[in-house]
Amino acid sequence: RRSVSYSCTVFVKLTKMAGKTVLISIDGSDSSNNAFKYYLDNLIRPDDKVVLMHSAEYNVSTGIPGMNSDAAVKQIVDGMKEEDMRINTMTADCGVQLRDRSINFETKLIKDQKPGEAIVAAIGEANASMVVMGSRGLGKLRRTLMGSVSEYVVHHAPPHVAVTIVRNS
Repeated sequence: RRSVSYSCTVFVKLTKMAGKTVLISIDGSDSSNNAFKYYLDNLIRPDDKVVLMHSAEYNVSTGIPGMNSDAAVKQIVDGMKEEDMRINTMTADCGVQLRDRSINFETKLIKDQKPGEAIVAAIGEANASMVVMGSRGLGKLRRTLMGSVSEYVVHHAPPHVAVTIVRNS
């Protein structure tokens, strides 16, 4: 019996992700704004395509229970219009910054779906190779009770997708 040993060297060429589609989840919060800024400062490439994604949650209070139904409906409609204006302003502001850098982008608004599920679905629809999003930094107990959107995305995103969570400092 002979024993043969082989030695082999493997070279891995690391390349930057060229021409990637990046989904950036935005909601107007400080953590979301920090994530967008992180993308602009650290990850941006001239041939990127960016999908600015917002999952709309309309939290409208109708005030006093038993309120006149016409007034309650008007309050709900007005609250939804206000939220739509806030979303349009937020996405337009981000769009201006991308346009100033000559980055191809589109906006995507998703309604009637939980944010984590909406982001994971949008990853597939956009064929994104990277997701950039903020994290509110919930403690263990609150995260367990309420759930964490960023944690959901990390665990449910397709395996080929790089997920970057930007925490508030």
